Amino acid sequence: MGELINENRIYIKDISKEYKDEFGFKVSLLKNITLSLEIDKVTSIIAPEGSGKTSLLKIIAGIDNPTGGGINYHHHFKNICIPTISSSFPWMTVVENIKFARPDISGENLNAILELIGLDGYENHIPNNKSTGFRYRISLGRALAANPDFIILDEPFLNMDIETKEECYQLTRDIFLQKNIPFVLGTNNITEAVFLSDKIYLMKKNPGEIIDFVDNTLPKNRNLNSITSSQFNEIRVSIEETFKMKESYKSLNFSI
Repeated sequence: MGELINENRIYIKDISKEYKDEFGFKVSLLKNITLSLEIDKVTSIIAPEGSGKTSLLKIIAGIDNPTGGGINYHHHFKNICIPTISSSFPWMTVVENIKFARPDISGENLNAILELIGLDGYENHIPNNKSTGFRYRISLGRALAANPDFIILDEPFLNMDIETKEECYQLTRDIFLQKNIPFVLGTNNITEAVFLSDKIYLMKKNPGEIIDFVDNTLPKNRNLNSITSSQFNEIRVSIEETFKMKESYKSLNFSI
């Protein structure tokens, strides 16, 4: 895609993933995926359901291996992955959940994280039966405690109501700006990708293949009011038009 190589990016080059189905036939899930993840940006991968987004994110995180291609690291990058259903230990308090990632974290750093994720005052709460947004904040706190170079998000907003989604969108964007920690988001929701991201890759399905990318021109320091702006709508429409040319268009989510 004409992107210059530098040490502040992770390069995913020609990643492919194949598997055999229940009848023994070879299925191509991902094909020749090439993209780069920059340390000063939030990067999203928009793709329909069943396109292999989760498999790609697992490969980037080092949880799974590709059957072709590879990842070029100029130096070691520490990745933390937050799945669709944010994990927390329901028998532990908020503080205990966060300290699980880093038991030796200082009180000062712990308090700073609690304030950043909006859970100061909830230190001793137990997340059992708490909302998905509450659990997402805990997962963010635990990720931040581990001092990652990248935080990978696999559709973490999928099961949230609209109000909670909006809060977590803004929270995630603010954490990126305040802590300079880049995020990698896999989603089928165009609105959240445009709001959260600085760079957006578009991926089709059958097999999963990158078909285009968008450099987001929205201001870096943005808020939810930008979703109703003409600039936001222009970016969203251009993405919709690109996907309209593909069969997988109907599998995308155009709401918030």
